[in-house]
Parts: sequence; structure tokens; C-alpha cells
Amino acid sequence: MKFNWSSENLSDRGILIGADLTQEWLLPWWWDNYSCNASFPVAFADFGMSAEAKKWCEDRGRLLSLGIPAIFVAERHEIDAALVSEMEAACGNGFWPSRNAWFKKPMACLNSPFSETIWIDLDCEIRLPLNFLFLFLKEPVALAKETFHCSDSEIYNAGVILFKKGSQMIEEWAEQSFEQNHLFRGDQDVLNTIIKKFPSKITELPEIYNWSRLKGKNPKAIILH
Repeated sequence: MKFNWSSENLSDRGILIGADLTQEWLLPWWWDNYSCNASFPVAFADFGMSAEAKKWCEDRGRLLSLGIPAIFVAERHEIDAALVSEMEAACGNGFWPSRNAWFKKPMACLNSPFSETIWIDLDCEIRLPLNFLFLFLKEPVALAKETFHCSDSEIYNAGVILFKKGSQMIEEWAEQSFEQNHLFRGDQDVLNTIIKKFPSKITELPEIYNWSRLKGKNPKAIILH
């Protein structure tokens, strides 16, 4: 399926997040932390929220409808058994309900109403101002490395992503997430596969912009994930 970028241009720079029914309880927590530290406009991608949550989002920013089927992600029984075993060995069994929202993230990015966007996962705590973060967008996409992984190759974390509208990398991320999600655990795995094709098209973010809670406390962390 071919996906196109949104033609809307609400602002030059803005923040993008998304939620479904299982995650929407985090919205007030995320907003409280964000609004204390930043004032960029925010777009909220509807991954399947309740009517109440949608209204909450509309009162604070732009609510985005993705225009895709509500369910398109392969279920456990539709995935190769060897890959299922590999996924569950790495993540346990609890991640399966989250996959429907994960794979909608790339489509949300294509629907961003901003020329330059920061995608931020809903479980990320904004602890300090984000004013300087956009300065790292020297290439079409910028993100931080994954701290904890078992592979020898470099892995990037998709919890915080800066991107420019029109990035080919984001387009391919959306297309593969829609058509080939039965081959991947989540959207981050798809993105890292694509990054290998475009190694010169990304800027590496300092880890303080996507600091893992597993690494312990860091008073300099701007975004705690």
C-alpha cells in the first residue's frame, strides 16, 4: 500500500504523540510533564481512543485520524512459529496487545501537520525544555541509539524521533509496517531494517533526549523513557 504525506502545514515545528484505548490513561500525565517544559503545538494520533479521550485531545491540540483500517496487524497465529518463539523469548507474552498501536506510529508520522516533527512515545517523561532538540535535525531523521539490545549491530530506539516532512525513510517505514508486520516484533524493528538502507540520512541524538529508565537516574536527562 502506498502512503502519502499530509499536505496540511499547521506549523513549522511541533510534537506528535499517539494513543489507543489501552494507553490513553497516560495522556494527562504526559501532558502535565510536557506543558511544564515546552509550548510547541501538539498533534494527537488516534490509534483507537475512547470518545472522551478524543475530546480531551481536541481541547489541547490537533486530533489526527489516520485513514487506515482499525486492525491490520498480523495476530499471533498468523506469524511464523519460529518468529513467535523468538519474540516471546525476548519480550515475554505481554507485548502482543500493543502491536496494533505500535505499527500505526509510522502512519501517524506521515499525517503530521508540521514541517519538522518530534514523535514522542506516550511513556516518555518530558523533564526539561525541548528548545534545542530541533537543532539536531540536520538530516531527514534523527534518533538515539538503543541502550539495551543483544545484537552486535547498532540499533536505534524509536521512542523519540525527529523527522522532516517528505523523508523517504518514513514513507518506507509506513509501507513496510502496513504490509510486512507479520515479519517483525514491532515498528522499531522495521525502522532499523530501513535505516541500514539509509545510513547517511540519520543524525544520532545525544542519549539525554531518550534516556532509558533502566540506566538509572540522570538529572541531565531531558526525556526519560
